This record gives sequence, structure tokens and C-alpha cells, in this order.
Amino acid sequence: MIEVVFGESACGSLRVAQNYGKGKYRGGAVSVFIQDSDRKASTEEIRAAQLRAEAQAREAWENAIPMNGQQKDIYCFSLALSIGDISDGGIGERRREVLRHLLSIDPSVDLREQADINLQNTAAALSDLIERYVAGEAIRIWYSHNPDELCGMYWLMSQLRLFNLQTPIYLVKLPLWEYGKGNTIISRTGWGEIAPGEWGKYIASQEEVQPAFLSACSMKWKQLQEVNSPLRVTLNGHLQSVSEDIYDSFILREIDAQPVEFKMAVVIGSVLGKYQLGIGDVWIAFRIEKLINDGLLEVVQEAPEGEIRYRRILRKALSSVRNT
Repeated sequence: MIEVVFGESACGSLRVAQNYGKGKYRGGAVSVFIQDSDRKASTEEIRAAQLRAEAQAREAWENAIPMNGQQKDIYCFSLALSIGDISDGGIGERRREVLRHLLSIDPSVDLREQADINLQNTAAALSDLIERYVAGEAIRIWYSHNPDELCGMYWLMSQLRLFNLQTPIYLVKLPLWEYGKGNTIISRTGWGEIAPGEWGKYIASQEEVQPAFLSACSMKWKQLQEVNSPLRVTLNGHLQSVSEDIYDSFILREIDAQPVEFKMAVVIGSVLGKYQLGIGDVWIAFRIEKLINDGLLEVVQEAPEGEIRYRRILRKALSSVRNT
């Protein structure tokens, strides 16, 4: 079975999942982090935390359903298709420019080289996947309400529809929420948040794609390409083309909650953690950059040379301070 995901984190987890849970649990190194600003954790507290972590790791291994696949069967198309120009089909020059822009947040990355490598790997992976699909190998696509994953699914389905084959394609959609332990609810924003031992339990929910659905996906992707908006988001379970400022109200809300001077990374983390919008940290950083350019925020301290911009210290401009 060919497995397809649309993010690097999901790909890494799924690779581990292929053999996770096979055989007897052997244990391994366990690290724990205990945060308390008022005091240092005692040796007993650290040891107790380690024992709990070890017990959780053992339980995860013993309860896992191994995928029983091979890593060569996993294909990752991490193209960030919810952002930027998609008029060239997803792996052309316009997508290259979008990837370079997204990578520009980290000065340690060679934008041209990394974007070129990403697209070369994607083109090669797509060619190889299609060759195997045409030869009769079934495909299982893992997606969710996350805009990048949903865009990725539509994009890939539009590629596969061109061949009009009877080879099975299966979809596995991540539930919006699930019951957890202790009368809790778990909500995830994408497959990148799934632990290696959890993948196997979702196979039972897979559904085979019918020709009508392939056609619908291809039509939807074409519509999105024609509009070609700066962003695509999930609204009421459907992909919609929207303007680039759609998430600004959430960002401004978290900035309002900060003191006059604050760390850029804190706002980014708050937006990601509170609202589960299905977007990455990079887009939030770019929108904060726009607020700086518009004069609503000022840079008090730049990030250390060569480090990511998130480590900036920012200040609210006097005209923008609102009851903080």
C-alpha cells in the first residue's frame, strides 16, 4: 500500500509507525521537562516524572497497531498549498517562489537551494507515485481539515484523475475530535500531531474513493486555481479562497493581551495553541511583520544574528496600545 501525507512531521511519525509496536518493548532514553519559575525540581520529582514517562512509553508501544509497511511506500508532499500562488499546478516556478518566501523567516536557510531541493524531491516523488499507481498499486491518502492537508488532497486527486484508472484510492480523514482518557476531549489540527503508535487504529475508518469524488476534487482544485487567492482556509469543512488578513483578528487579540513590550515568539505560540487554525508559525510571523511595517509595532531588540526572527522583542506603538 502506498501511503501519502502532506507534512514533514506526519511523514516522520508515519515512518516510525511502520514497525512501532512490533515485538517486546525494549525501552530507551526518556527525557522530562519540569517547569517551575519559583524553585528547582527535586531529585525525587524528576525521578517520579521519568517513571511516569517510561510507563506511558511502554503503554503506547504495547497498545500500538503496527502499520506493517515499508518506509519506501511513504510519500510526503509538503508544498504549503494553502498559501500563495497555485496557478502553476503546485510544483512550478510560482510554487518555488512561495517556498522561498516561507523559508526567508529563517536566515540560516539557503532559500534558493532549499526551495529547489523541495520541488525536485516533490516532482520525483509524484512521478514515482504515479508510475506505481498506473502499475496497479493502491494508494492511501491521509488528510484532515487542516488547509495544507486538504489542499494537498485536492491537488493530488486532480493529478490522479488524469489517468482514469480503476486502481483503488483510499482516504483516511483525521476526526475533528476524539475522546481521550479521564473524560477528556482531544482535538488535533493535522496528522503531524499523531504519535507513531496511533496511526494503525485509523485504518478501520478508511473509505475507497469513487470516480464521482475524483471528478469533484479535480473541479474544486481548478476553481481554487482560477481564484488564486493569497490564502485558502477551511470554513464549515470546505476550502475557501480568502484574503491574506483573514487571521489578523486572532493575532491582534493575542497582542492586546501582552504588555507593552513582549516577545514575538510568545504571541505566535499563543495563536497556535489557543485557536487551532491549522496554520503554521511562519504565516503568523509574516502577519506580525506586516504590523511592524504598518507602524503598529516596533522592534525593540532584533533576534541574535543568524537566528530566526521569532526571538525579537517588540513594542506596541503608542497609537496602538489598547487597554493593556
